[in-house]
Amino acid sequence: MARLDDSAGRRMGRRGMGVLWAAMLCLLLTGSAVYGFNQDDLNTLMATHICPHCDLSGANLSGIDLSGKDLVGANLSGANLSGANLSGADVSGANLNGANLGGSVLSGTDLSSTDLSGANLNGANIGGTNLDGSKLDNTFWTDGSSCQPGSIEQCAQ
Repeated sequence: MARLDDSAGRRMGRRGMGVLWAAMLCLLLTGSAVYGFNQDDLNTLMATHICPHCDLSGANLSGIDLSGKDLVGANLSGANLSGANLSGADVSGANLNGANLGGSVLSGTDLSSTDLSGANLNGANIGGTNLDGSKLDNTFWTDGSSCQPGSIEQCAQ
């Protein structure tokens, strides 16, 4: 039976480690693109006020006026919307998973069937907001408390 000498074993080990590091780097680079918003979508939203199904994931929209805008089905996961004005906007069916909406104005906003899991609503004005069918799993509520897992439409604490 043939045996590998120690130097051949070390070369194989180094080669294997190189492949492992390359694979990990590819995963890291691919994963970082997940929260990269589409600049063209943001430009469209600002120019036309209409951007259904836009990719604005991870975008910094802090303090921006989005009142009355059409964001139906948009991906706003991980976006910073702190202090933004979304009053009267249609954000139904959107993904706001992990978004920061702290201190934002959401009065009269349609958030029906929206994923707000893990989102921050601390200090947000939600008077007249439509939350029908919205997921509120582990959402930080307007008073800073955390909604229980499985919360839908209402923050169960």
